[in-house]
Amino acid sequence: MPELSTIYDYMRAHASLLGERILQEYPALHQFDDPVSPRIEGLLRKPFPAQTIAIMGLVKRWQEARTGMVVAECGTGKMLISLGAIHVHSEGRPFTSLAMVPPHLVEKWAREAFLTLPGVRVFMIDDLRNGGDENKCHGVNEVRLRPGRVVREGFRTTLSELRLRKESSSSRKRWLSLCGRPSLFIVGRERAKLGYFWRHAYRVPRSGPYLGCVVNSDTGKPVFVDDCRLTSAEFDKVKIAETIETREGKSCRPIHSPLWRDGSTTRFVTRFTNWPATQPRAMLSAPWHRVQTGLLA
Repeated sequence: MPELSTIYDYMRAHASLLGERILQEYPALHQFDDPVSPRIEGLLRKPFPAQTIAIMGLVKRWQEARTGMVVAECGTGKMLISLGAIHVHSEGRPFTSLAMVPPHLVEKWAREAFLTLPGVRVFMIDDLRNGGDENKCHGVNEVRLRPGRVVREGFRTTLSELRLRKESSSSRKRWLSLCGRPSLFIVGRERAKLGYFWRHAYRVPRSGPYLGCVVNSDTGKPVFVDDCRLTSAEFDKVKIAETIETREGKSCRPIHSPLWRDGSTTRFVTRFTNWPATQPRAMLSAPWHRVQTGLLA
Protein backbone atom coordinates (compact mmCIF):
# COMPACT_ATOMS: atom_id res chain seq x y z
CA MET A 1 0.00 0.00 0.00
CA PRO A 2 1.42 3.43 -0.92
CA GLU A 3 2.23 5.87 1.83
CA LEU A 4 -0.79 7.95 2.87
CA SER A 5 0.58 11.44 3.50
CA THR A 6 -2.50 13.57 2.82
CA ILE A 7 -6.27 13.32 3.30
CA TYR A 8 -6.63 13.10 -0.47
CA ASP A 9 -4.39 10.02 -0.59
CA TYR A 10 -6.50 8.43 2.15
CA MET A 11 -9.77 9.14 0.33
CA ARG A 12 -8.42 7.75 -2.96
CA ALA A 13 -7.15 4.60 -1.28
CA HIS A 14 -10.40 3.91 0.57
CA ALA A 15 -12.91 5.43 -1.87
CA SER A 16 -14.95 2.25 -2.27
CA LEU A 17 -15.19 1.58 1.44
CA LEU A 18 -16.09 5.19 2.21
CA GLY A 19 -18.75 5.17 -0.51
CA GLU A 20 -20.36 2.02 0.85
CA ARG A 21 -20.34 3.43 4.37
CA ILE A 22 -21.98 6.68 3.25
CA LEU A 23 -24.74 4.82 1.39
CA GLN A 24 -25.28 2.61 4.43
CA GLU A 25 -25.49 5.48 6.91
CA TYR A 26 -27.38 7.90 4.64
CA PRO A 27 -29.52 5.92 2.17
CA ALA A 28 -30.82 7.97 -0.73
CA LEU A 29 -34.51 8.80 -0.74
CA HIS A 30 -34.62 7.92 -4.43
CA GLN A 31 -32.41 5.15 -5.78
CA PHE A 32 -31.13 4.94 -9.35
CA ASP A 33 -33.46 2.07 -10.20
CA ASP A 34 -36.56 3.53 -8.51
CA PRO A 35 -39.42 4.50 -10.85
CA VAL A 36 -39.90 8.18 -11.55
CA SER A 37 -43.14 10.13 -11.67
CA PRO A 38 -44.81 10.32 -15.10
CA ARG A 39 -45.22 14.04 -14.46
CA ILE A 40 -41.52 14.45 -15.25
CA GLU A 41 -42.46 13.98 -18.91
CA GLY A 42 -44.85 16.92 -18.63
CA LEU A 43 -42.05 19.43 -18.03
CA LEU A 44 -41.27 21.70 -20.97
CA ARG A 45 -37.57 20.99 -20.53
CA LYS A 46 -36.34 17.43 -20.05
CA PRO A 47 -34.03 17.16 -17.04
CA PHE A 48 -30.86 15.10 -17.18
CA PRO A 49 -30.93 11.72 -15.37
CA ALA A 50 -29.05 13.11 -12.35
CA GLN A 51 -31.47 16.06 -12.17
CA THR A 52 -34.42 13.66 -12.36
CA ILE A 53 -33.07 11.74 -9.36
CA ALA A 54 -32.67 15.03 -7.45
CA ILE A 55 -36.24 16.05 -8.33
CA MET A 56 -37.67 12.77 -7.11
CA GLY A 57 -35.55 12.89 -3.96
CA LEU A 58 -36.83 16.37 -3.14
CA VAL A 59 -40.44 15.31 -3.77
CA LYS A 60 -40.05 12.34 -1.42
CA ARG A 61 -38.46 14.62 1.17
CA TRP A 62 -41.52 16.89 1.03
CA GLN A 63 -43.71 13.88 1.66
CA GLU A 64 -41.88 13.31 4.95
CA ALA A 65 -41.18 16.88 6.08
CA ARG A 66 -42.07 20.48 5.29
CA THR A 67 -38.57 21.48 4.20
CA GLY A 68 -35.93 20.29 1.78
CA MET A 69 -32.60 21.54 0.46
CA VAL A 70 -30.89 21.36 -2.91
CA VAL A 71 -27.17 21.94 -2.41
CA ALA A 72 -25.04 21.90 -5.54
CA GLU A 73 -22.49 23.91 -7.47
CA CYS A 74 -23.35 26.61 -9.99
CA GLY A 75 -24.57 25.22 -13.29
CA THR A 76 -26.01 21.96 -11.95
CA GLY A 77 -29.60 23.11 -12.57
CA LYS A 78 -30.88 23.95 -9.11
CA MET A 79 -33.65 26.10 -10.62
CA LEU A 80 -34.79 23.28 -12.87
CA ILE A 81 -34.68 20.82 -9.97
CA SER A 82 -36.71 23.14 -7.72
CA LEU A 83 -39.33 23.94 -10.35
CA GLY A 84 -39.56 20.32 -11.44
CA ALA A 85 -40.06 19.17 -7.86
CA ILE A 86 -42.92 21.65 -7.40
CA HIS A 87 -44.54 20.37 -10.60
CA VAL A 88 -44.26 16.71 -9.58
CA HIS A 89 -45.29 17.27 -5.95
CA SER A 90 -48.47 19.09 -7.01
CA GLU A 91 -49.82 15.86 -8.55
CA GLY A 92 -51.69 17.85 -11.16
CA ARG A 93 -53.48 20.18 -8.74
CA PRO A 94 -53.22 23.98 -9.15
CA PHE A 95 -50.49 25.21 -6.83
CA THR A 96 -49.25 28.56 -5.59
CA SER A 97 -45.54 28.76 -4.79
CA LEU A 98 -43.22 31.48 -3.54
CA ALA A 99 -39.57 31.94 -4.51
CA MET A 100 -37.40 34.34 -2.50
CA VAL A 101 -34.24 34.73 -4.55
CA PRO A 102 -31.17 36.99 -4.83
CA PRO A 103 -32.08 40.30 -6.51
CA HIS A 104 -30.07 39.64 -9.67
CA LEU A 105 -31.91 36.34 -10.26
CA VAL A 106 -35.51 37.59 -10.04
CA GLU A 107 -36.09 37.86 -13.80
CA LYS A 108 -34.06 34.73 -14.48
CA TRP A 109 -36.36 32.76 -12.18
CA ALA A 110 -39.36 34.10 -14.07
CA ARG A 111 -37.84 33.16 -17.42
CA GLU A 112 -36.86 29.68 -16.20
CA ALA A 113 -40.38 29.12 -14.84
CA PHE A 114 -41.96 29.91 -18.21
CA LEU A 115 -39.50 27.61 -19.99
CA THR A 116 -40.01 24.74 -17.52
CA LEU A 117 -43.56 24.64 -16.13
CA PRO A 118 -46.53 24.19 -18.49
CA GLY A 119 -49.33 26.73 -18.10
CA VAL A 120 -47.73 28.59 -15.19
CA ARG A 121 -48.57 32.19 -14.28
CA VAL A 122 -45.72 34.21 -12.78
CA PHE A 123 -46.09 37.23 -10.51
CA MET A 124 -43.44 39.67 -9.31
CA ILE A 125 -43.74 41.10 -5.80
CA ASP A 126 -42.33 44.54 -6.62
CA ASP A 127 -43.30 46.22 -3.37
CA LEU A 128 -44.46 45.16 0.07
CA ARG A 129 -45.77 48.63 0.87
CA ASN A 130 -48.72 50.33 -0.81
CA GLY A 131 -47.99 53.61 -2.59
CA GLY A 132 -44.68 55.30 -3.32
CA ASP A 133 -42.90 56.63 -6.40
CA GLU A 134 -45.33 56.57 -9.32
CA ASN A 135 -42.47 55.97 -11.76
CA LYS A 136 -41.64 52.62 -10.17
CA CYS A 137 -43.51 49.32 -10.09
CA HIS A 138 -45.48 48.63 -6.93
CA GLY A 139 -47.53 45.81 -5.51
CA VAL A 140 -47.89 42.44 -7.21
CA ASN A 141 -47.60 42.39 -11.00
CA GLU A 142 -48.05 39.51 -13.41
CA VAL A 143 -45.21 39.04 -15.88
CA ARG A 144 -45.10 37.34 -19.24
CA LEU A 145 -42.33 36.16 -21.53
CA ARG A 146 -42.09 38.15 -24.71
CA PRO A 147 -39.38 37.32 -27.28
CA GLY A 148 -36.54 36.83 -24.81
CA ARG A 149 -37.77 39.48 -22.34
CA VAL A 150 -39.79 39.35 -19.14
CA VAL A 151 -42.40 42.14 -19.19
CA ARG A 152 -44.94 43.22 -16.59
CA GLU A 153 -48.27 42.64 -18.21
CA GLY A 154 -51.63 41.29 -17.06
CA PHE A 155 -53.03 41.02 -13.54
CA ARG A 156 -52.05 43.74 -11.04
CA THR A 157 -52.86 43.84 -7.34
CA THR A 158 -51.33 44.33 -3.90
CA LEU A 159 -50.53 41.96 -1.05
CA SER A 160 -53.19 43.64 1.09
CA GLU A 161 -55.79 43.05 -1.62
CA LEU A 162 -54.80 39.41 -2.03
CA ARG A 163 -55.44 38.76 1.65
CA LEU A 164 -59.09 39.78 1.42
CA ARG A 165 -61.68 37.07 0.93
CA LYS A 166 -64.44 39.49 -0.19
CA GLU A 167 -67.44 37.42 -1.38
CA SER A 168 -65.54 34.10 -1.17
CA SER A 169 -65.47 31.87 1.88
CA SER A 170 -61.70 32.34 2.21
CA SER A 171 -58.89 34.32 0.60
CA ARG A 172 -57.44 31.05 -0.73
CA LYS A 173 -60.64 30.17 -2.59
CA ARG A 174 -60.87 33.71 -3.92
CA TRP A 175 -57.35 33.42 -5.31
CA LEU A 176 -58.15 30.08 -6.95
CA SER A 177 -61.16 31.70 -8.62
CA LEU A 178 -58.94 34.51 -9.92
CA CYS A 179 -56.06 32.33 -11.09
CA GLY A 180 -57.07 28.67 -11.20
CA ARG A 181 -53.69 27.62 -12.61
CA PRO A 182 -50.23 26.88 -11.28
CA SER A 183 -48.68 30.15 -10.14
CA LEU A 184 -45.30 31.31 -8.92
CA PHE A 185 -44.67 34.47 -6.90
CA ILE A 186 -41.11 35.79 -7.02
CA VAL A 187 -39.61 38.33 -4.62
CA GLY A 188 -36.05 39.55 -4.28
CA ARG A 189 -34.36 38.58 -1.04
CA GLU A 190 -33.41 42.14 -0.11
CA ARG A 191 -36.88 43.45 -0.92
CA ALA A 192 -38.48 40.80 1.29
CA LYS A 193 -36.29 41.88 4.20
CA LEU A 194 -37.64 45.43 4.11
CA GLY A 195 -41.17 44.43 5.08
CA TYR A 196 -43.75 47.20 5.19
CA PHE A 197 -45.19 49.76 7.57
CA TRP A 198 -47.73 48.41 10.04
CA ARG A 199 -49.68 49.50 13.07
CA HIS A 200 -51.65 47.84 15.85
CA ALA A 201 -55.33 47.14 15.14
CA TYR A 202 -57.65 46.84 18.12
CA ARG A 203 -60.58 48.74 19.60
CA VAL A 204 -61.18 50.33 23.00
CA PRO A 205 -64.93 50.58 23.73
CA ARG A 206 -66.20 53.84 25.23
CA SER A 207 -69.21 52.19 26.85
CA GLY A 208 -70.61 48.80 27.74
CA PRO A 209 -69.17 45.94 29.81
CA TYR A 210 -65.73 46.25 28.21
CA LEU A 211 -65.34 49.99 28.76
CA GLY A 212 -61.66 50.95 28.44
CA CYS A 213 -60.51 47.40 27.60
CA VAL A 214 -58.63 46.32 24.50
CA VAL A 215 -60.96 44.17 22.36
CA ASN A 216 -60.41 42.20 19.19
CA SER A 217 -62.32 43.81 16.31
CA ASP A 218 -63.17 40.39 14.85
CA THR A 219 -64.86 39.15 18.02
CA GLY A 220 -65.71 42.25 20.03
CA LYS A 221 -64.25 40.49 23.09
CA PRO A 222 -61.22 41.26 25.26
CA VAL A 223 -57.99 39.47 24.51
CA PHE A 224 -56.98 37.17 27.38
CA VAL A 225 -53.45 35.98 28.10
CA ASP A 226 -53.02 33.61 31.04
CA ASP A 227 -56.49 34.59 32.33
CA CYS A 228 -55.50 38.28 32.31
CA ARG A 229 -56.87 40.88 29.93
CA LEU A 230 -54.36 42.35 27.53
CA THR A 231 -53.93 46.12 27.86
CA SER A 232 -52.83 48.67 25.26
CA ALA A 233 -49.56 49.20 27.16
CA GLU A 234 -48.57 45.59 26.43
CA PHE A 235 -48.61 45.97 22.65
CA ASP A 236 -45.35 47.95 22.45
CA LYS A 237 -43.64 47.37 19.04
CA VAL A 238 -44.46 43.67 18.62
CA LYS A 239 -47.05 42.28 16.23
CA ILE A 240 -49.67 40.35 18.18
CA ALA A 241 -52.26 37.96 16.81
CA GLU A 242 -55.04 35.89 18.35
CA THR A 243 -56.07 32.36 17.45
CA ILE A 244 -59.75 31.77 18.16
CA GLU A 245 -60.51 28.12 18.84
CA THR A 246 -64.12 28.11 20.07
CA ARG A 247 -67.35 29.52 18.72
CA GLU A 248 -70.74 29.42 20.39
CA GLY A 249 -69.16 27.38 23.16
CA LYS A 250 -67.98 24.67 20.76
CA SER A 251 -64.59 23.90 19.31
CA CYS A 252 -64.08 25.11 15.76
CA ARG A 253 -61.37 25.27 13.17
CA PRO A 254 -58.72 27.70 14.49
CA ILE A 255 -59.29 31.20 13.11
CA HIS A 256 -56.27 33.47 12.87
CA SER A 257 -57.07 37.07 13.83
CA PRO A 258 -54.13 39.51 13.66
CA LEU A 259 -54.24 42.55 15.93
CA TRP A 260 -52.27 44.66 13.46
CA ARG A 261 -52.71 45.91 9.92
CA ASP A 262 -51.12 47.88 7.10
CA GLY A 263 -49.82 51.17 8.48
CA SER A 264 -50.47 53.29 5.40
CA THR A 265 -52.62 56.41 5.56
CA THR A 266 -55.42 54.75 3.58
CA ARG A 267 -58.70 54.48 5.50
CA PHE A 268 -59.67 50.98 6.53
CA VAL A 269 -62.78 49.35 7.87
CA THR A 270 -62.45 46.31 10.09
CA ARG A 271 -64.56 43.22 9.41
CA PHE A 272 -66.83 42.34 12.32
CA THR A 273 -68.21 38.93 13.12
CA ASN A 274 -71.23 38.19 15.27
CA TRP A 275 -69.93 36.13 18.15
CA PRO A 276 -71.79 34.72 21.13
CA ALA A 277 -71.40 36.03 24.64
CA THR A 278 -69.24 33.07 25.62
CA GLN A 279 -65.57 33.88 26.08
CA PRO A 280 -63.52 32.57 23.12
CA ARG A 281 -60.34 30.73 23.97
CA ALA A 282 -57.33 32.45 22.49
CA MET A 283 -53.58 32.33 22.45
CA LEU A 284 -51.01 34.85 21.29
CA SER A 285 -48.83 33.95 18.36
CA ALA A 286 -45.52 35.08 16.96
CA PRO A 287 -45.44 37.84 14.32
CA TRP A 288 -47.62 36.99 11.30
CA HIS A 289 -47.76 38.48 7.82
CA ARG A 290 -51.51 38.66 7.33
CA VAL A 291 -53.92 41.56 7.26
CA GLN A 292 -57.64 40.98 7.73
CA THR A 293 -59.05 44.38 7.02
CA GLY A 294 -61.16 45.66 4.17
CA LEU A 295 -60.00 48.57 2.02
CA LEU A 296 -62.49 51.40 1.54
CA ALA A 297 -62.69 52.82 -1.98
